[in-house]
Amino acid sequence: MSPAPRVILLDSCAYFRLARSIHPLLAGTFGPPPPYSLFVLAVLDDEYRTSSRLKNKFEWVNNKEYRQDRAAKKYSCKGKGVAEVDNAFSYLAGYAKANRLLLSPEDLRALAVGFVRHFTVVSDDRDLCDVAEAHGIDCWGSLALLKVMVDCGHISVAKVKELLEYLDQEEDLPTGKAELRDCYRTLFGDGCPV
Repeated sequence: MSPAPRVILLDSCAYFRLARSIHPLLAGTFGPPPPYSLFVLAVLDDEYRTSSRLKNKFEWVNNKEYRQDRAAKKYSCKGKGVAEVDNAFSYLAGYAKANRLLLSPEDLRALAVGFVRHFTVVSDDRDLCDVAEAHGIDCWGSLALLKVMVDCGHISVAKVKELLEYLDQEEDLPTGKAELRDCYRTLFGDGCPV
């Protein structure tokens, strides 16, 4: 019997940044056993549907092939996990408020699921990553996820460079250029394409 996959939960911004260039993003698994499996929260479509800013910036999200990719990999808690995630959500929301960290309900939900289910959460949101670090939640930036995907042979370094060039053109890089270049150099060992 195959080992259960290692679940990686993408926050909405990470999904929106990556899914157009790496498609299908969520389908299947990658890496050696136990393989990695990417998911988004089930509330991502609700967040998208209720935000005119997201609909205008990421109009492709509603295309059939992207909806189908998400349909199979939407994570939602069931059973007793719902109460545990709700409790973690309340606690993390209080922590964020007390520390003046700005997190959306969707970001807090991703952290709560990561905390309860011990999933890695992928986000480039500094406040989200600070809350994750303070509570022992494994949190990766988009570049770290891309490095894992390259190391597992799921994508190429050329694809990473193409993606970063696209994000630069769209003015949607995950961090400022100086920080991005440093992180890229650390992870990939050669110059960042932007």
